[in-house]
Amino acid sequence: MATGHTIVVGGGIVGVSTAYYLARRGHRVTLVERGELGAGASGGNAGIVAIGHPPMPRPGLVRQVLKWMLNGGSPLYVPPRFDPALFRWLWDFRRACTEDKFRRSMNVLAALGRETRACFEQIMSDESMTCEFHRGGWREVFRTEAGLAEGRVAAEILQEHDFDIEILDGDELRRREPVFRDDVVGAVQYTDSSFTDPLQFLLELAEKARGHGAVLHTNARIVDTLVSGGRFRAVRLHSGEQFQGDTLVLAAGIWTTQLARQLGISVPMQAGKGYHRNVTRPSPCLGVASVLSEKHVAVTPMGDVLRLSGTVEFSGINDRLNRRRLDMLSAAARTYLKGVGQCRTVSEWCGLRPCTADGLPVVGWAPGLTGVFLATGHARMGFTLGPVTGRLASECILDGKPSVDITALRADRFGTRRRNLDTARRRGNTDMTSRV
Repeated sequence: MATGHTIVVGGGIVGVSTAYYLARRGHRVTLVERGELGAGASGGNAGIVAIGHPPMPRPGLVRQVLKWMLNGGSPLYVPPRFDPALFRWLWDFRRACTEDKFRRSMNVLAALGRETRACFEQIMSDESMTCEFHRGGWREVFRTEAGLAEGRVAAEILQEHDFDIEILDGDELRRREPVFRDDVVGAVQYTDSSFTDPLQFLLELAEKARGHGAVLHTNARIVDTLVSGGRFRAVRLHSGEQFQGDTLVLAAGIWTTQLARQLGISVPMQAGKGYHRNVTRPSPCLGVASVLSEKHVAVTPMGDVLRLSGTVEFSGINDRLNRRRLDMLSAAARTYLKGVGQCRTVSEWCGLRPCTADGLPVVGWAPGLTGVFLATGHARMGFTLGPVTGRLASECILDGKPSVDITALRADRFGTRRRNLDTARRRGNTDMTSRV
């Protein structure tokens, strides 16, 4: 087993999972988080462990996106602005929406899905986790026959990868879940998956990582990354404290792009803002997490609340709440579910998903610089793939190779920004470090 010290930047599900798997094997690991653990997309998502979930780019999506992108009431919204990086990203996204690339991406994501399911089960069992964790899958629910037909096609793709799928007509769905309205025509149930409260899971996993010896620093901003001889050496915090290490793991979500750029590494991503609104539970309440397909909104029972979540907004790196998009969540839920209109809002939130143009995460060693590992770019699959990404990162660091082929996720697929890396300090954009 490799010895030394690994510094993980980012306190979301990917960073915490990486710290957990490293510490579990006795490795010295320090995690640094700019804010609080799970304050970003890792804690505010739908909580669905959707193994085998398809990537964002897919065949036929480009025309639909063009209709959506300037409409503030659509599932995907791009506010008009001049942004060359966004234009380049959208161009690359368009190139990724082919049948061939979609199939190749699905092969990769299906393999990762099987592994991450094993990771969740291992964590729940080995660590005696107490957070709510519901097995039995999630559902994609449809109000139109055309939508259900498309859902069957998507289900067949996952069945090719040996995932269990169940098709429910509207009557059977309402027999199981009386909360659905009479005009809902059916659902596809992905029975291999599960759902949970993502923030509860993350915080408990962080405590397990601490129990294995990991040191976690929150509200700690990195102001310098020290590099010499083409190798990572240390980071310095805003407090003046310095951590020397052999390996740096950049798991900072959308902020990884700027961190990597300071080190001469290209990781082009866009921030896909998502929203959630927690409401009081209706009666009867949904029993299984579901995605309201035609509206692209997820509804997940979590403790005393029902979480309504979804939408993608490419408006840059900001935390501005768009009231119209929050109201879209409630409006969508009312069209599928009974009683939601009488529910009271408990809380509202938005967060930023790190989205690559090709729809695949970035997991691998940084090009041209020794000792830097990248783990980011999971878009809407961050919570699902967080544990397996952490495990794979630990295997690369401690064993020299991962147990799963991650060639398609390599960090050098975007090229390398050429610059002199043999300087002692990297300054600038220091508050963009690790708020995942």
